[in-house]
Amino acid sequence: MSIIFMGTPEWAILSLEAVIDSGCEISAVFTQPDRPFGRKRQLKPSPVKQIAQEQNLKVYTPEKAGSPETLELVRALVPELILVCAYGQILAQSFLDIPRIGCFNLHFSFLPKLRGASPVQTAISSGFKTSGVSLQKMILRLDAGALVAASGSETILPDDTTPLLGSRLAEIGGKLIRETLPKLLSGNFTSSEQNETEATYCRIIKKEDGHIRWQEESAIEIERKLRAFTPWPGIFGFYSTGDNSGKKRRLQFTKVEIENGNFEPGKVYSDLIVGTLSGALRILRLKPEGKQEMDADSFLRGQPQIVGTILE
Repeated sequence: MSIIFMGTPEWAILSLEAVIDSGCEISAVFTQPDRPFGRKRQLKPSPVKQIAQEQNLKVYTPEKAGSPETLELVRALVPELILVCAYGQILAQSFLDIPRIGCFNLHFSFLPKLRGASPVQTAISSGFKTSGVSLQKMILRLDAGALVAASGSETILPDDTTPLLGSRLAEIGGKLIRETLPKLLSGNFTSSEQNETEATYCRIIKKEDGHIRWQEESAIEIERKLRAFTPWPGIFGFYSTGDNSGKKRRLQFTKVEIENGNFEPGKVYSDLIVGTLSGALRILRLKPEGKQEMDADSFLRGQPQIVGTILE
């Protein structure tokens, strides 16, 4: 039976490898086009494309999966089933209708919770205790198709970052594909509709989401956000340079500890402790705008006047 695999980031690799190991014919792999990377902005293929080429698989990188040319190509490949894992584009109904068995999407949450683009980051930033992986038959509504499989529960650890949790869920997802793919191809599977009353959503994360709101967020919430927004966009605030120019400089915080007590939100105390809505953060490591990452002591030696000021 012919399968098309669609995915882009490193998290999708274990799912692709699971399909390869199944012995099924992979008629093609679809992934996002090569993107500029690094200071020289050289084009770099996606992690999935690199693995697919190493396996001598046909790889296609359309800018728009729903274009007439792409739809014609996919129809010509005559796939029985299309498997999607973090592909990065919305698929039109005309695309979903192509495979006989259907299009199936691996999603890194227990659906219907955290439908959308950032389930791993949102699970960490929201303080979830557990997460998991769902496999659903795709329909036109976002992550709302019938569930055909789900993993066991995975504990979110107190020091989990998005890369750490995401890599574990990717491994779990690969195992789920290995277990479920034979059932899908043979038609020996059951599906259950999602409970719409329990649906929650998470959106695409933007750079400005990393801007700390000292007056509105607690120390616990900011620390969770730091782990969720590692490596991008990180968390940051702005401070006045104190030279009467009114200029603000960005500070990115890379390692923090939670401090209990009563503090003024945004105020910088000695030892680079910053007040929040509830409690405070002791800044251990940070990256000032235009400079290398450093520890708090090194920063304070160069900017002692920041103590007593209010961060924005």
